[in-house]
Amino acid sequence: MPDSALNATTDASAWRDTKRYLWPLPVLLTAIPLIGWYLYAETRLEAWLWLSPIFFYVLIPIIEIGFGEDRSNPPREAIPRLRDDPFYRWSAFAALPAAYLVWVVGAWYVANMDLTITAYIAVTIANGLMGAGALNTAHEVGHRRDKTSINVARFLLCLCGMGHFRIEHNLGHHVQVATPEDSATAMMGESFYAFVLHELPGGFKRAWRIEKTRLGRKGKSAFSFENEVFTNTLITLGMYAAFVLWLGPIVLPYLIAGALLSNLMLSSANYIEHYGLIRPKRPDGRYERVQPHHSWNANHIVSNVMLYHLQRHSDHHAHAERPYQCLRHFDSAPQLPAGYFTMFMAAWNPPIWFAIMDKRVAEQHGYDMTKAYIHPKKRDKIMKRFHHPEGVYQAAE
Repeated sequence: MPDSALNATTDASAWRDTKRYLWPLPVLLTAIPLIGWYLYAETRLEAWLWLSPIFFYVLIPIIEIGFGEDRSNPPREAIPRLRDDPFYRWSAFAALPAAYLVWVVGAWYVANMDLTITAYIAVTIANGLMGAGALNTAHEVGHRRDKTSINVARFLLCLCGMGHFRIEHNLGHHVQVATPEDSATAMMGESFYAFVLHELPGGFKRAWRIEKTRLGRKGKSAFSFENEVFTNTLITLGMYAAFVLWLGPIVLPYLIAGALLSNLMLSSANYIEHYGLIRPKRPDGRYERVQPHHSWNANHIVSNVMLYHLQRHSDHHAHAERPYQCLRHFDSAPQLPAGYFTMFMAAWNPPIWFAIMDKRVAEQHGYDMTKAYIHPKKRDKIMKRFHHPEGVYQAAE
């Protein structure tokens, strides 16, 4: 993908990362559940236990409106310097002890604080949101090839019961993205809830299949400790069992529901990132290479800092090993109308999501809906409403 497509600053020597000292914020904000739990212990006001969801899904969308977008890019010449700066690497690595601290404190909390059912649910939700942040960090560092990054990613994933994700994402999703073979690409007209039903099991199956094939070439069983999916699953089960032995079965809903919520948050990102976008097949039967227009992007400053530039998703797919601080905006990439936290809430309400996004999918394809990735059961309805290659949109009656 040529840099001419990018809005890049040209003076590399003068360029500075204006967000440099904001990147530790995601780790610092991991402490939000701890603040809420402490204030509840002091006041017994259950409202404090809901501090995390209120912060991430009320305050951040509001704050983001005021901060707007940042479409600037580092100049090409500055990327090696930016990439090799250890500050960024260790800013992300700090998520590992922070996440485990919150996880352990939360488990102790639900076992010892004599909580009401609603208070227990609130603590579990805070744990799940923390886990979602851990998964996002694992996604970022899991694309690196050094052992430290891989191990940080693995232990963050194991915390949330997603030990298969690094294999599935790097060797599955990145290869098959925006094709019918990819369980993590959502079809136009497909609700988030329908998507999750095939995306979550599909991801695990694909990761297991990849590892089984790799080990089979070596003449080894899939149930080998060389199988990252198998080993990580055992680590998760072992950690959860240790918590039950330590604190009793009361922690099981906290562990399982928290992990499920973090998984659903990751699925929310997968759902919105490629919704309705598909790569056409070339005459030789192979899919077109991944282009900027195969991912939805967002340049909203606040959520991009919180998510390590995950929203610059086109460049991430073009250069999967490029670290977050170097990811660039493409003018040709389709843009979401808001940051991920706001768009997640829209995705959880299918009528609102379809109202916001279906017309954007049609616009992206010039109203030629033969180019869109459409759910088979919704094809006739969508074609009738949106298929106007001449570019004239007919509003539904």
